[in-house]
Amino acid sequence: MVMPEKDQATGPGEWEAALAGAFEILLGGEPDGDPAARYGVHYASDSLDEFLFPNDWATPDALSAATPRHLPDPDGEFPFSPWTWRFDLSESLFRFDPDLLAGTGPWGEDGHKGPRPFDDAFVTDLRAVATVDEDGETLVRGAELGTLLGRHGVDLTDRRCEKLNCWLTVLPRVATDGTLTDAMRAATFTERGPEHLVSAHDMTRPRSAEAPWEERLGAVTHPALRDHLRLLCLSPSDARSEGGFYYGADGWPWADVLEAAGCSLVAGWGFGESQAGVAVVRLPDTPRAH
Repeated sequence: MVMPEKDQATGPGEWEAALAGAFEILLGGEPDGDPAARYGVHYASDSLDEFLFPNDWATPDALSAATPRHLPDPDGEFPFSPWTWRFDLSESLFRFDPDLLAGTGPWGEDGHKGPRPFDDAFVTDLRAVATVDEDGETLVRGAELGTLLGRHGVDLTDRRCEKLNCWLTVLPRVATDGTLTDAMRAATFTERGPEHLVSAHDMTRPRSAEAPWEERLGAVTHPALRDHLRLLCLSPSDARSEGGFYYGADGWPWADVLEAAGCSLVAGWGFGESQAGVAVVRLPDTPRAH
């Protein structure tokens, strides 16, 4: 009998060491090591924004709660599914389009979208607790939004809120412990352990990582982890249907939202034709109070 190559770590120590080495490769070396630094993970998806409302979890209580939760899976099980994560809705980011809040363009009595599902008092209170840029885009956390929804009686579970789709950009925050290691575990889909790694057998055809990642990831000591990470470092062309591609810290399609929240990009991945992605960020040094 021919024994397969050893793919699983024999103990926690070996697995942790393999992860540490792999993350160092992906990040281009060891992090600065600032003991005060806090890290997080945000997910983004065009399809999430397109079909977000009405939504049974966008309630005042759910958005205000700090307890992490799973969100409904609209896609079914597939490799690198974001719906295996638990999300912290209170720290998730919601960005409102300027026309939506101003009642201009397609909004308002004369616009084809019609009146907004909220009034001027809601908009005034929202802007008072949000970050507003020079273009009028308004960014707020879930905890703050939940409070306002309850105060003003705005019901995002109502079917009439369907017209809000694509007028809010939502970046759900993945629940992690604030360390860079835990953030990298979540973003690379390795947080559930070696038994949940994705292999080439889960894909429709074999693929190699994009240069130079094929060579760099060859140094990962755990074979199954190495193969898993290769599938997250494909070329943009290969990742259009399966797997992902790695931006590193050079850019991410939703980086402007992160920057508005005071975060800095550490590592980003994209899926499909950049319709979805996940990013590890360094959080603001002084988190805003709830």
